[in-house]
Amino acid sequence: MGFPLSPIVANLFMEYFESKALASARLLPKLWKRFVDDTNVIWSHGQDELDLFFKHLDSQSSAIKFIME
Repeated sequence: MGFPLSPIVANLFMEYFESKALASARLLPKLWKRFVDDTNVIWSHGQDELDLFFKHLDSQSSAIKFIME
């Protein structure tokens, strides 16, 4: 079952991670929505800029690894 506080701690970490990553990004998505460990993003700046944004997210923490589908 796991430790009861694990989801709360994970959510707090992700909120911190998101605020840090989005505040330091050069361009922002039109929409950023997260549910547990899934993030839905609407991006309107082109594929090259999306790739740079993706690399930026991955460079923010060694504990979090993003994948793009």
